[in-house]
Amino acid sequence: MNARHAPLNRLPVVPGIPYTTDDNVLITARELASNRCSAFNQLPPAAHAERTLRLNELLAKAKGVQVASVFRVEYGINTHIGKGTFLNHHVYFIDACPICIGNQVLIGPNTVISSVEDRFSPDLNQRHETAQPVMVGHRVWIGANVHIAAGVTIGDNCVIGAGSLVTASLPANTLAYGRPATAIRKIEQNTQ
Repeated sequence: MNARHAPLNRLPVVPGIPYTTDDNVLITARELASNRCSAFNQLPPAAHAERTLRLNELLAKAKGVQVASVFRVEYGINTHIGKGTFLNHHVYFIDACPICIGNQVLIGPNTVISSVEDRFSPDLNQRHETAQPVMVGHRVWIGANVHIAAGVTIGDNCVIGAGSLVTASLPANTLAYGRPATAIRKIEQNTQ
């Protein structure tokens, strides 16, 4: 295996500290992830063993996970997905910083989770941005077309309504929706 395709286990990105997007390590990691995403997305849905193998090559953690095509991730090595989680069609993770998804999470189609905060200028030649981790707890349901911003933590047992833009953290057991998403009510757990 040559250095260009050697496995990467760490990105030169520190939460909240500006980094340059044209760093050679980042470019190599994006290319590797793009190639691995393409290989995964070309597999038929019934090729369970091969799809699992490809996900484990692509992501930091993805044991016992179901992912529908088309799935995209910017780097992969910063994405951790818990057991029993399902990602529907056209989910995209921008994982310059860690994105950690808990167990038994349902993520609707066309959802984007981004750990990248921003660039400092609208100038297309600007190559600096910052990032913050994103955490999603266990047993969370994220509806279709949801965008989750950098630095957000979503507690266990939350429901995020379709089309929401989540820009602030949400405590456990919360129903939230809107643009930006706001807490609508507490979800009472059935103990039976």
